[in-house]
Amino acid sequence: MSCDAIKVIYSIQPDLLVEAANIAALVFPETEFKLLYRQASCFDAAFMFPKNQYSLLAQKIGSNNLSITFKKEKHIGKNVNFSVCFFPKINTMTLSGYYSEGMAHFIYTPNNHNWLNGKGYKISTPDCVGEKFEFLAPKFYAFLQEFFLG
Repeated sequence: MSCDAIKVIYSIQPDLLVEAANIAALVFPETEFKLLYRQASCFDAAFMFPKNQYSLLAQKIGSNNLSITFKKEKHIGKNVNFSVCFFPKINTMTLSGYYSEGMAHFIYTPNNHNWLNGKGYKISTPDCVGEKFEFLAPKFYAFLQEFFLG
């Protein structure tokens, strides 16, 4: 992890965790999450983008990226675990979670968005997480952009 990423993460940790939990609560109001954060890497992007897109993005992604994982702490049953990865150098954010057919990734930029499955192929809006991620994406993006891009 680069020194810049470490400084940003540790300087905003309390605010980051509180605000991230508040945003998630907009669509998961009764869920208590354990939030885990770390630096996102090119490997995180490799799981979400098709190979032809990833090879073009790998050099541009850089190293000052953030991944926040929301892990459900209580109430075993319906899986609402998901993660948010923010790649400030390419102005892109992903929300990833499970739906009935496997893993879904919502790739979000301010002017565009796409749904990809766990193999990197385009899919239509998935059940159970689709509308929720589409609602949360602009809120997470604006919040993370404020901290990383000023």
